[in-house]
Amino acid sequence: MTLKLTLTTYILLCATLTWGQLSSFKPNQPLDNVSILQWTNKEGLPSNNTNSVFQDSEGLIWITSYNGFMIYDGERIESYDKNRLAFLNNDGFYAIAQDHNGIIYIASNGDGIVKYENGIFSSYEPRGAAVPGSVRRLYVASDSSIYIGANHAGLFRVEDDSLYKVAGDLFNHAMVRTITEDAGKNIWFGTEGGGLNRVGPAGPLHLSLSDGLLSNNVLSLLSNDNKLYIGTAKGLQILDAEQNMDLQVVAVLEDHYINSLLMDDWGNLWLGSEGGLARWNPANNLIEWLYSKHNIDLVRVNHLLLDEENQIWLSSNRSGLIQIKASKVFNLSEPRLSSTRANIIHESWDGKYYIGTDANKIDVYDGQNLSTLLVKTNLNGNGIRDIYHDEDGSFWLATYIGIIHIKGDQEKVYSELNGMPADDFRTILKDSKGNFWFTTRSGGLVKFKDEEILRVYSNGNGLESNFVLAAEESANGDIYVGTFSGGLTIIEPNGDCKTYHVSSDDSGLVIFNVDFDSENSAFVTANSGLLYFDGKNLERVKLQTDRRSNTFFDLVIDDYENFWLTTNLGVLQIKKSNWEKYKSGEVDHLSYFTIDRSSGMNTEECTGATRSTKLSDGNICVPTLGGVVFIDPPSFQRDVYVPKVKIRQMIADDEVINIQEGNINVEPGTSRYRFDFCVLSFSSPDRNQFRYILEGYDKGWSVPTYEGTVQYTNLSPGDYTFRVIGTNDSHVWNEEGDSLFFTVHPFYYETTWFLVLCILIVLFTIFLFFTWRVAFINNQNKELRKVNAELDRFVYSASHEMRSPLSSILGLINVASLDNTSNKEEYLAYIKHSVERLDALLQDIVDHSKNARTELEIAPLDLQHEIAEVIEDLTYSENFSKIKSTVECKGEGVIHSDVNRLKIVLNNLITNAFKHHAPDDVADPFVKVAIHQTDTGVRLIISDNGPGIEPEEQDKIFNMFYRATHKSEGTGLGLYIVKEIINNLNGFIEVQSQVGKGTTFVIELTDLKNT
Repeated sequence: MTLKLTLTTYILLCATLTWGQLSSFKPNQPLDNVSILQWTNKEGLPSNNTNSVFQDSEGLIWITSYNGFMIYDGERIESYDKNRLAFLNNDGFYAIAQDHNGIIYIASNGDGIVKYENGIFSSYEPRGAAVPGSVRRLYVASDSSIYIGANHAGLFRVEDDSLYKVAGDLFNHAMVRTITEDAGKNIWFGTEGGGLNRVGPAGPLHLSLSDGLLSNNVLSLLSNDNKLYIGTAKGLQILDAEQNMDLQVVAVLEDHYINSLLMDDWGNLWLGSEGGLARWNPANNLIEWLYSKHNIDLVRVNHLLLDEENQIWLSSNRSGLIQIKASKVFNLSEPRLSSTRANIIHESWDGKYYIGTDANKIDVYDGQNLSTLLVKTNLNGNGIRDIYHDEDGSFWLATYIGIIHIKGDQEKVYSELNGMPADDFRTILKDSKGNFWFTTRSGGLVKFKDEEILRVYSNGNGLESNFVLAAEESANGDIYVGTFSGGLTIIEPNGDCKTYHVSSDDSGLVIFNVDFDSENSAFVTANSGLLYFDGKNLERVKLQTDRRSNTFFDLVIDDYENFWLTTNLGVLQIKKSNWEKYKSGEVDHLSYFTIDRSSGMNTEECTGATRSTKLSDGNICVPTLGGVVFIDPPSFQRDVYVPKVKIRQMIADDEVINIQEGNINVEPGTSRYRFDFCVLSFSSPDRNQFRYILEGYDKGWSVPTYEGTVQYTNLSPGDYTFRVIGTNDSHVWNEEGDSLFFTVHPFYYETTWFLVLCILIVLFTIFLFFTWRVAFINNQNKELRKVNAELDRFVYSASHEMRSPLSSILGLINVASLDNTSNKEEYLAYIKHSVERLDALLQDIVDHSKNARTELEIAPLDLQHEIAEVIEDLTYSENFSKIKSTVECKGEGVIHSDVNRLKIVLNNLITNAFKHHAPDDVADPFVKVAIHQTDTGVRLIISDNGPGIEPEEQDKIFNMFYRATHKSEGTGLGLYIVKEIINNLNGFIEVQSQVGKGTTFVIELTDLKNT
């Protein structure tokens, strides 16, 4: 009751692979049963003509071509050519190698060797001889030396970064196509036209046609178990060191142009040739060829690579880059099947599998052979939807022309013609009591037994829809019925019906199938997704997000209680442990692994609205549009492989940052930061997922995403660490992931020291302001005290000065009233003099008030003119005629100042010079006014040779109401007002005087033009 030999052996090998971790390409698995992926110029390759493929120690895939070389990380293909690397002159590249220090070397056609170290590409220039311009092959030996095979220049060796030509005239013009090293540390290299050569401890050796070589064009070499496998333009040969270096010819591969050789863990030799991909088993000398699959031609294969995940990569000069993986499923399809469109697989009590397709027949599979049972009734091209093989040997078929019962040579059709509610039947269920349940698309559900319709369940009669697609029996005998737009109905053994809905309006909800777990909980597959029924509620199950849109058809629970969910995009495997975490609320979604073409399915689209089957041996059988797929659940235990995660690059404002330098410092003002990263797993690269966090910015990890890039903007200055973790399609997360530390530098005004400086400046400013304010208040108080004192003195002096003339006037009036003599004129003269004194005092008070209260009115002033007017007004004064007056001006004598205030100053000083002079006491009496233009304004000097001022009086003359002598008839305010005005005009005044020799006033006046 199992799939004999073919399927059983396949399944056992799958288990061996999973648990033993051998190469996934098993000897007994047909080479055609592989999955295949292709990358061409449509996927980002610059050309479909590729020369080689290489995987470095980090897991990155490198590809060479005549249009540059590329790096593929599962997310993106990066191309490098002369447009991107300025030191290149050509775009042709042949091969890649990596030394023991992780440095990568790329052989070019015209630019020697390109070196890649610490994220930087450069032209490799070792010491000694120059690297040949055209390098065909590179090989890193066990002693870390690098062998360079050149085009038409022979073999070179790099040791300790020095380049040496390998000796031998034979090699001077040889085109070296391949290099390898044997167990004895000898270096073998094959040439184009120059045969096979050896250098090393065993001594030089040259083999050519005359020595039994099939061809002097040696294209590929592989050393294994003391045997050297030689791929030539005429086939494969083996040089056996244990058999006296005999050359053996592999007859099944004669006349094949063999470009590349690869040996897997099973000892099978893979060959890339001009005609296709071959696998040769040395143990039985069997050869298999694969020329194309899924319209991908495997021709002109230049190079083969077995990667870390045991997948084989092919470079082709016609088909780009190709990846093949061993299929983990078994496909049964045309031409063995009657039709690729399978609808149902029924495992019968006789150990056979009955397959219903769109053909008018039943395919019968016994594990090795296929046969057919013809259906006589014409199905009108609609095929067989369901099959049940009864214990009596008869067959019940669900079709769109009715239920067909085949018993021996007889066929009977149950349709509307004999009482059925419809003709379009979908499924057949025989329950534990022997009743048949037939579902229809338009007539509801039919309960049938012994050729009699027992009951029809339809809309309004137990169901809420006549469109029925599913009927399954639970452990307690309930029949679960899935409908279109009518919800899920449960029919109890007594015939009672109860319907459950997902929402208040289930129109459009199509329930395709129902399955039960060990606890008799029901899982319902609907067009909207997976539903769960716990006996009370029908609820949606949240699956992980996928960048593709799935339609779900059926769910099968295997012997390990894992779920297998069929969709239009493959089969989803959901682990039991994930379901338990979801059910308990530990996670908010169910993750899954997808089985599709990348896992070996010929066609990933399962047949819509049809049932899958769990076979008696535990395998899952799925009908698809490409035939029948058999899945062995243990072969998908993939938890052993944890993929590498790598941050590929950081870009700051369109500038690529070299992240391999260590300390990464980002300049101030950077606004955009982009991080590109990858999961280095190539089993299904489009299903790799990531989570990331920018420590110092993000509050937590991102949700899983398929996008291998993220961008941040306007990061504040500081230290950051970008971390990323990832998983491949098996959902085994690499929790360590990769990280990148960097520093965003601030502008000077964003630094701590600048902030501290600003705080200090603010504090210092506050201190200065406080000090100034205190000083200002003190000055104000001082000024106020001065004003108060002056006011007191002014009031006292002014009242005294005003009282004196008023008293004189009053006294004179009294005297005059008593005097009858004719002295009236004399009294009037005295009264006039007192009034004039009083008028002069009042005028001085007015001048003082104007100076203190009015704003400055700046205008140009001609000092010579103003001085002349003052002197002219003194013409008729008492001393004027006796005193010589002179005015001397050096410069223009013009100043911008307050004209009215300056007139008061000039009038007071010049008038005093004449008024207080004693011309009769000196010879040549004079008053001299000198004007000197200065850089800042004018210096005014008023001097005389009058009586002078006592030294002890000189500091007091500018005080309010001060008179130097009792003889002075002034108010005592004149010089006080002069000094106040000059101070107000930003000037300065000083006095120089000698008793008996005269007095000089020096006034410095500031030009106020720009104030």
